[in-house]
Amino acid sequence: MKEIVQKELDSLFSLLDIDADYDFDIEENDGVSYLKISFTGNDLGYLIGNHGKHLESLQYILSMMLRNKLEEGCNYRVVLDVCGYKEERNKKIEHLALQKADDARILGEPVELSPMSPSDRRVVHMTLQVFDDIKTESVGEGEDRRVRIIPVSDKEILQDTDTGSEKEEEIEE
Repeated sequence: MKEIVQKELDSLFSLLDIDADYDFDIEENDGVSYLKISFTGNDLGYLIGNHGKHLESLQYILSMMLRNKLEEGCNYRVVLDVCGYKEERNKKIEHLALQKADDARILGEPVELSPMSPSDRRVVHMTLQVFDDIKTESVGEGEDRRVRIIPVSDKEILQDTDTGSEKEEEIEE
C-alpha cells in the first residue's frame, strides 16, 4: 500500500509542478488506514490556499487517485498537512466546539455552528462525543451543512444509562 501511495503522490506532484519535502506514515485505527502526509518547507502557503481550500482539494484528488489503485474494499482516509496547518486548525476547532458545548449547557438549548467542511465537522463530533450531557448532529445540505450541539438533560442521560444496562443484561443472557 505504501509504495502505491508514494507513487501516486509523486505523480500528482510532478503533474502540478510542486517541489516540497514530505513525511508519509500509515496508521491503523478501528479497521481504517489513515494515510498521513505532512509537508515541510518554506513558502508552502499556496498548498494550503484560502482557509485550507487547496489543501482540501489536494486531499480529495489524491483520495480519488488512490481509489482506482488500491484494492477494492480497502478502508482508508487521506490526511494532508502543510507545516502543521491542519493540526493547528483542528485545535482551534476543538476549542470552539468546547466553548459552544458550554454555551449549550448554560442556555439549555441547541447551539448551531457556522457551516463547515466534512473534516471540520468530524473534528467537532469527535471532540464532543466523550460528554454524556452533549450530543451532536450535522444539519443542512451541501455548503450549508453545519453541526448542531444539543444539551442532553439529566433525565435523558439516566434513560440512556438504564437502556444501556438493560441491553448489556440481554447480551449476557
